[in-house]
Amino acid sequence: MRMRYYGWMLVLLVGLPLQAGVGTQLRQAGKLYANEQYGQALSSYEKALQQDPHNAQAAFGAGAAAYKLKEYQQAQAAFESVSHEDSQLGQDALFNLGNTFYRAGQQDPAIAAYRQAILKNPQDKEAIHNLQLVLQQKQNQNNQNNQNNQNQDNNSQNQDQQEQQNNQGQAPQQPDQQDQNQQPQQPQNQQNQLDKQAADRVMQLARDNEYKRPTQPGASGDDPTVEKDW
Repeated sequence: MRMRYYGWMLVLLVGLPLQAGVGTQLRQAGKLYANEQYGQALSSYEKALQQDPHNAQAAFGAGAAAYKLKEYQQAQAAFESVSHEDSQLGQDALFNLGNTFYRAGQQDPAIAAYRQAILKNPQDKEAIHNLQLVLQQKQNQNNQNNQNNQNQDNNSQNQDQQEQQNNQGQAPQQPDQQDQNQQPQQPQNQQNQLDKQAADRVMQLARDNEYKRPTQPGASGDDPTVEKDW
């Protein structure tokens, strides 16, 4: 599984001097995050937020670290707080918010977040890709549920007919007649299995899309801003 990097940097808070303590915490948090020490990174981002509660970089980083720790509710709150930013960071937060909702099993909020991300940046191919995957998965699940309901209705009707025959003293169906009644179900069962396999593939593909990671203040221009795990 390869990592996909983007060769451009987010320019955040240009010309606005960071408080010394906040800048130090953000740089420390960025290094911890890069070293996959997500718990410590989250603590550093939270310390930065204590000093500057409105710092969008710190909130975004806290959301990314919480996401890695599978603390999805905390990640959602962090990304939502940044999603209103009128910048690339706000659009990235919406993308990440969609992934966070998806990982938490919340399809509808994930769809809404992806759509908002696309509205902010119609060229975001990853957001479009993820939205299509979740919509397809949802459609497959709806089709599966409808088919299950149809099968239950058919079984219920067959049981009612059998009970009526038993009450009227009629002989039960011969084995060949039962086989004929059951044969049409076989292609449908095969289709159900195909639908389930397709839904599983969609789930795995969507899971493989990773989020956009935080940037480090003062980082060099060679450092990537967006990270995708395909």
